Amino acid sequence: MKNSKIIGLLYLSIAIIGGFSMGYIPIELIDIHNLSQTFINIQENLLLFKLSILGDGIVIVLELFITILLYHFFKQTDTLWSEIAKYSRLAMAFIMAINILYYIIPLYNIQTVNTSIEIFNFCMQAHFYTVYIWQVFFGIHMISLSVLTCKHIQFSKILSTLLLMGGVGYLLDCVVYFFEVKNIIITTFANILLGVAAVSELSFAILLLIKKN
Repeated sequence: MKNSKIIGLLYLSIAIIGGFSMGYIPIELIDIHNLSQTFINIQENLLLFKLSILGDGIVIVLELFITILLYHFFKQTDTLWSEIAKYSRLAMAFIMAINILYYIIPLYNIQTVNTSIEIFNFCMQAHFYTVYIWQVFFGIHMISLSVLTCKHIQFSKILSTLLLMGGVGYLLDCVVYFFEVKNIIITTFANILLGVAAVSELSFAILLLIKKN
């Protein structure tokens, strides 16, 4: 199987596993504005929380493979932007790996006799904040990927534009959060671009799978 199809499969695998561990489970169990209820939710659904940790770990491993493959796929297209794409995605994976600790510590904490609510609350908040940090690097990665697909002969300018919009969406979402932007137009625009990001990544994966080598 050619590298392009492997990359496509990895993208889809990350989307499915990450959608479960980073999307569905946090929505079901975690409310950053009500950590007392979050504690109860996790305590009553330890298996689901453990699956979230496992899923995150698998995603990080897949991220390392996809980063290497993407670099080799695009390095002849543009060396500089390939390097930017590689290191920004590696930085994202590294931060995601650190973020798993903010799940593992509360898990251990909940299962001990001397449970510390303070430690639990700190880890939940730290995990929530750190997600926005790795989003910054993923936004940079998507922008660099948009440049690479634009320069690559086998990808359309439409895909490149969607990837660019998605990358901007991730960065804008971080700006909205860190600077506590309350403007409804800006926040709505950021959410729309995040939707575009999902579409662009899925489209990229499908194109890689059907791409003739």
